[in-house]
Amino acid sequence: MLLVLVAALMNSWQLLGYLVGLSLTLWLITGAMKENELGPALWLGITLFVFWAVCISLIFKYWAEFRGQFPAFTIAGMHPGFFVLFPVMWLLLFIPGTLSYALIFDKWILSEETWNEFKKKVEGIEGGEEQ
Repeated sequence: MLLVLVAALMNSWQLLGYLVGLSLTLWLITGAMKENELGPALWLGITLFVFWAVCISLIFKYWAEFRGQFPAFTIAGMHPGFFVLFPVMWLLLFIPGTLSYALIFDKWILSEETWNEFKKKVEGIEGGEEQ
């Protein structure tokens, strides 16, 4: 997080973008760990980070290419960098990433079986029994 702050204070926005992507990836992977096992979130996190880095690179490429002028071409009527930022990153990165994480949580972290075991333990403790 200190590197994120330093990159922002130095106006190094592309580095900031990469560091934010790395931070989000690490939080996703850490949040999906179960009993110190990385599990399936590792591959999801790596995939999302690579996709994030490519998108950030494209955004800054188009920003530099068309800086101070109207773009030579548009995609769906949008500046190419904005097209990467909104439709591509939003629809193909954030939404699938969030939904995939929910599926991983349901199948890997807290499956129905694990939840039922937890409820049985709690019922036993509440009834005066300790297991």
